[in-house]
Amino acid sequence: MPIDMFRAKTMPSWLQKGRVLKVLLLVPLLFAATDPREADKDTTAIVQASYIYNIAKLVDWKDPGMKSGTFVISVLGSSNLYQELVKKYAQKSIGKQAIEVRKLPRSAEVGTCHVLFVARDELALLPAIRKTIADRNTLLVTDYPDALEDGSVVNFVVVDNVVKYEISLPNARKHRLEVGSTLVQLAYVAQQ
Repeated sequence: MPIDMFRAKTMPSWLQKGRVLKVLLLVPLLFAATDPREADKDTTAIVQASYIYNIAKLVDWKDPGMKSGTFVISVLGSSNLYQELVKKYAQKSIGKQAIEVRKLPRSAEVGTCHVLFVARDELALLPAIRKTIADRNTLLVTDYPDALEDGSVVNFVVVDNVVKYEISLPNARKHRLEVGSTLVQLAYVAQQ
């Protein structure tokens, strides 16, 4: 039996009929259809949203004006995080305050909010944002290396493929925020 005939008989039918090219052309389409960054599959956004909600429950805003009305969580960048916060936490509350989640336009002008998340993609705006919120009772949350040195109160880091957070108590005090001891104990890094 010639070798070519042996190969043809042992190969799957889709290979025998010249369909290899069609299969190779379909492979990229299969991967494109299952984009891992879709909001409901973005595990980083899911974990960050959970952290933001639970961290907010363990922080005390000293400004009396921040203890009434809605509890505002603003997101600059990271559409997946915004969608996750809306989906899982917009119907909940922090204390007696109902949560309102806002998606901010790309601008350094941020309104009054309790929590402000600034995504890594928006770092260029961060110096102006820090000036805007310098005298406000705002919990600044970021997700880039050395963010605590830049003034963030909470910063997300990835350690051994796990999202964790670090916290700066001096930065919290600058924004008149009192951080609960549990939050400090659970932090990956806690600057005193």
